[in-house]
Amino acid sequence: MRLREKPYFVQLIVLVLFMIGGMLVFSSLGTLLVMLLYHTPKMLEASDPVTAIRITQTLTTIGTFLVPSLLFAYCQNRQWFDYNAANRRPKQPMVNMVLILSVTLLPVVGALSAFNQNIMPQEGSVAEFMRDMEEAANQILELVTSQHSSWDLIANILVFAVLAGICEEFFFQGALQPLLMNWTRNPHVGILLTALIFSALHFQFYGFIPRFLLGVYLGYLFYWSRSLWLPILAHVLHNALSIMVDYTLQARGLDTNNMQYTDVHGALPTAAFCALISAMAIVYIWRIYRDEGLET
Repeated sequence: MRLREKPYFVQLIVLVLFMIGGMLVFSSLGTLLVMLLYHTPKMLEASDPVTAIRITQTLTTIGTFLVPSLLFAYCQNRQWFDYNAANRRPKQPMVNMVLILSVTLLPVVGALSAFNQNIMPQEGSVAEFMRDMEEAANQILELVTSQHSSWDLIANILVFAVLAGICEEFFFQGALQPLLMNWTRNPHVGILLTALIFSALHFQFYGFIPRFLLGVYLGYLFYWSRSLWLPILAHVLHNALSIMVDYTLQARGLDTNNMQYTDVHGALPTAAFCALISAMAIVYIWRIYRDEGLET
């Protein structure tokens, strides 16, 4: 019996087990490889911690997201790229709009990130816990972005943009979202739940709101285009441009780890204008979906 014939709760359990198993196996492989190369299982204690982080991140991302999602898709109907719509090409006008959105959404996300940080609790055990989680993530981020060579820029884009975008989209939009949409019998609820889980699993609460809204955006791109490659393109471009902007600013001597987007002169009017352009582009994508009847 194929997995699609099982109850949705069973399908979810299978997907979660695939994810946990893949994460344990591949993260262990990453730790083993780091130990063989640097004679320590702790990547931050390696002689080249940046490379150790990239190695661990690469294997963990593949094992946690890509491998489980492909196994899940194959168990659905014995095909690797059908359930996740990875065998379909998006419409070219939609691709064009995503190219525009990859630029216009950056200031919007920056403004939302600043808003998110300002509304977070400042005192108490909850605030302390969230700060500890954020500082742990920032420690690794600062280490990875502290290198300013062209090779480091390319390596960061490959690991944290291309690989992360592809693997995460295969899991969230390609596996989890169709499951939740079918289970709830409501595509919008499925998209919102997937975006909520997408943002929560990053364990970075100071960026929860913009990451959630990005998840909603990626979810609708998948739903409207009926192709996994449109949200993959959007995800990869967003991460890559964010890395490039950060690289450029740091090369000019700015401490991007301790500054907010709203610290820049004229940031809010720019974000408002970009939000308007982004809304127009998203509506245009929706109209292509509506006019061409891209239903499953």
